[in-house]
Amino acid sequence: MDTNPFDRSDEYRVSERVVLRRGTRFRATGGPMFRLGDGTKVSLGAKGPFTFLCHTRRGSCEVIEALDRDGFFTPMHIKGRRRTATAEIVAEPYRIKGTIRKKGRERR
Repeated sequence: MDTNPFDRSDEYRVSERVVLRRGTRFRATGGPMFRLGDGTKVSLGAKGPFTFLCHTRRGSCEVIEALDRDGFFTPMHIKGRRRTATAEIVAEPYRIKGTIRKKGRERR
């Protein structure tokens, strides 16, 4: 009997045309925010570009594991509901904006 609650894969389909595979470089926006006392939100999200490692799903929550531009491991919440430790942190998902092409490669 399989008791592992995680579904892990080495690729993630962003859209009909865009698929992230291990090593694919991509850009993303959004991410967690910190809400100040006056209601202003401050971004806590990692800065890109990112390098895709894998995609993990646990129930309705989906996370992409990636490396940021400095080479640090970055888990990126992309779908589903997520709880936070404090009420000031707003768990907004990252939005993937597309892949980064290699320089010198011509467009079709």
